[in-house]
Amino acid sequence: FRGTHFNKLYIYIQYDPCYEEKSSKDILKRVAANALMSLLAVSRRAQKRALEANLIDNCMEQMKHINAQLNLDSLRPGKAALKKKCLEMSTDLKSALEAHLVPVLHSLWPWILMDDSLMQISLQLLCVYTANFPNGCSSLCWSSCGQHPVQAAHRGALGNSLMLCVLKLASQMPLENTTVQQMVFMLLSNLALSHDCKGVIQKSNFLQNFLSLALPKGRNKHLSNLTILWLKLLLNISFGEDGQQMILRLPGCLDLLTEMSKYKHRSSPLLPLLIFHNICFSPANKPKILANEKVITVLAGCLESENQNAQRIGAAALWALIYNYQKAKAALKSPSVKRRVDEAYSLAKKTFPNLEENPLNAYYLKCLENLVQLLNSS
Repeated sequence: FRGTHFNKLYIYIQYDPCYEEKSSKDILKRVAANALMSLLAVSRRAQKRALEANLIDNCMEQMKHINAQLNLDSLRPGKAALKKKCLEMSTDLKSALEAHLVPVLHSLWPWILMDDSLMQISLQLLCVYTANFPNGCSSLCWSSCGQHPVQAAHRGALGNSLMLCVLKLASQMPLENTTVQQMVFMLLSNLALSHDCKGVIQKSNFLQNFLSLALPKGRNKHLSNLTILWLKLLLNISFGEDGQQMILRLPGCLDLLTEMSKYKHRSSPLLPLLIFHNICFSPANKPKILANEKVITVLAGCLESENQNAQRIGAAALWALIYNYQKAKAALKSPSVKRRVDEAYSLAKKTFPNLEENPLNAYYLKCLENLVQLLNSS
């Protein structure tokens, strides 16, 4: 290995691809980049030369520049050319799976940890990369050992993956670092929609940290921002039956969620209710929900709420719970629950005469109508 070889490779890929229209299709550039990554993976001298040539600093500066350009372009929505450029950059991020974006960020992670601004940029990049992109989410679970094609990488390798680095960061995040904290939970909320990522989350016991959250004390009736981030993450986890089982396996989690449902938050007041709602739809979960009187009380209490969204969530959850499950009828026929259902149904029929104008009101009335019929049947 000679320094001149490194210099030639580095100079070839040095220019910023975001402003070269055909650069993403440049085969020679891609080969040069892969060769450079291979050298850095196996050669101490190449790594030393990279440090001397400020490769890491330049890569980070380019990431900063891309982020700044995206932020600037977002303030100019009227210009079609800028819109097109942003869309092209987003498309390039989706093709970053082939370009080994995740292994590169994983290898840079020790440096990224040293600078909050670099961490924020890296997390923003990963948020865009993983949004509505299951393969991109799964790539964070793969082992980054060596420069292998992504198909040959080791999935779910708990000892060496960027996913574990992100989980560790979220677990140790100091509360005063709110911007990075928010970004890392936004990323985890994306990843929580992936089956592979949920598997890593479960094996790492990361969700145990949720149980240690403190509830508001004294006159403070609002949940903390950290608690809201956790609830948004759990909500995304609860969209799949595997995620619902993860939540139910947490000892005391249902009780904690019922307590959190009593507190307010301006931006997301119904998150615990939505989590209960999702869990109620799975037949395997119904016995555990029915065994918890606090959850049933919260869902029935939604029918008396002044918030119409809370009413709809409660009615839909109770209907899902009782549907095709005989044991639920006996549990929900208690005088307090049945009275609330009957009163809510009677009030809804008077309040929503024109159901065609609002499908949500029509759905709410349908939930209550089915609840009344099922509770009155033998």
